[in-house]
Amino acid sequence: MSRHLSIARRYARYLLPTMSGVMLMVALAAGAGEVEPRLHAGGATVQSFEPPAQVKVPASAEYLGNRRWVLYGYADCDLHVYVQKDARGVVERLYWIQSEAYIPSRPELTHAGGYAKSRALTVGGMDFHLDTWGRALSDKAPADSDLEQVEQLVAAAKLRLPDNMAFVRLVHLPDAAQRKELMLIYAERATTDATPDDGVITRMRETMTIQRSSKD
Repeated sequence: MSRHLSIARRYARYLLPTMSGVMLMVALAAGAGEVEPRLHAGGATVQSFEPPAQVKVPASAEYLGNRRWVLYGYADCDLHVYVQKDARGVVERLYWIQSEAYIPSRPELTHAGGYAKSRALTVGGMDFHLDTWGRALSDKAPADSDLEQVEQLVAAAKLRLPDNMAFVRLVHLPDAAQRKELMLIYAERATTDATPDDGVITRMRETMTIQRSSKD
């Protein structure tokens, strides 16, 4: 914990401006006056603190920013979004990195069994749960969801999402308690909202990489 507290002081100027008032109250209560960071973006790299890992996206991808908030009132979330776009400002590829943990006041919540139907994949020395799906832009994002946060970041950058996108999601559970997640989500422009073939997984792995890093 002491390592996290020192990191919080170092990166407070990056994290605090993006947090909601609710998030600040929860974080301060849980951390005795310190805000524990979950992710930190620098250039085309996002550093994850738990698990310790580095996620890299293409250098040409545009960083749209991050959001730090309490998802549905029970999960401390930090998400960062990058995109590649066409000349008209339509998103061609989207890179979404998210770290989250159930808040201490909800000790009963766990992800155990939540990914039983997902495929298993090992990437960068880490075990992930893998899912793919298609989505039409006409399908409205659930209110207060992480997807809504992503759409708001895209809109704030004056960009547009395409009519259809193919998604890949990798989820890593870093410890036995299974109360925390590191999610890597890749999406690309598609012609329909049908579930994509495995080619989308290959393209994700070619453009979005993760590697576990050693702790200080």
